[in-house]
Amino acid sequence: MANQHLARIEAQLERVIEGAFAQLFRHRVSAHDILLEVSRAFEENLEQPERDDPRPIAPDRFTIYLHPDIRQRFLEHQPQFIALLVEHLSELSASLDMRMINLPTIEIAARPELSLTEIVVEAEHQQRRKLATASLERVNIKATDRLVRNPQLIIDGHDPVVLEADVLNIGRSHDNDIMLNDPYISRHHAQLRLRFGTYTLFDNDSQGGVFINDVRVREHRLQPGDVILMGRTRMLYIEDTESGGNSQTDVYPLQQH
Repeated sequence: MANQHLARIEAQLERVIEGAFAQLFRHRVSAHDILLEVSRAFEENLEQPERDDPRPIAPDRFTIYLHPDIRQRFLEHQPQFIALLVEHLSELSASLDMRMINLPTIEIAARPELSLTEIVVEAEHQQRRKLATASLERVNIKATDRLVRNPQLIIDGHDPVVLEADVLNIGRSHDNDIMLNDPYISRHHAQLRLRFGTYTLFDNDSQGGVFINDVRVREHRLQPGDVILMGRTRMLYIEDTESGGNSQTDVYPLQQH
């Protein structure tokens, strides 16, 4: 079954690569050779699974080296190629029951010693960052200083998560306060902090970013009705009104990023 998945996605990758290169470089660069090098680098750089997850860990950083002239022409004519390849590598990992710690990043770099037909691909694992929020000092706030009443996150329309702590980490890793099972979310994606009596959401330099009401943010003071998008997970922030009930807000669909 894994071989069937691999064959299907390799065919998709080859079509993407062929379309990106064929008209630009004629027969100087082979789409098959690029696919072969990417696949080989992918398979040769797997890491052993962790205790809490039996799946092998796939590399998530790829560097494709080309002759400088080929690289320049390629980047000028195919600016969307990297995004397409990232999508397909993510699907490749999921189809083979592997996992990536972060969304894959791809860089196309120049190597002058290469010929016009040579391709070199290197794959590695991005350094597993410690929590970017470790440098943020914890703020101790008395219960009487909390201005929010019964703050909650409704995640993908399911039961609400009540926000009680002053600091809450959000991400894919099991050590987060709010763990999201979404492969498009970073291990430590964001942090909620109680500041001046209300919650502020911080992006922890995540790969995919944090979007609130369809706008990418680095820091945002939450208001009732805010729609938060991380990866493919959507959350609605609500609070109790002064009368005691949850605030009523209209939920509207977000555009996909």
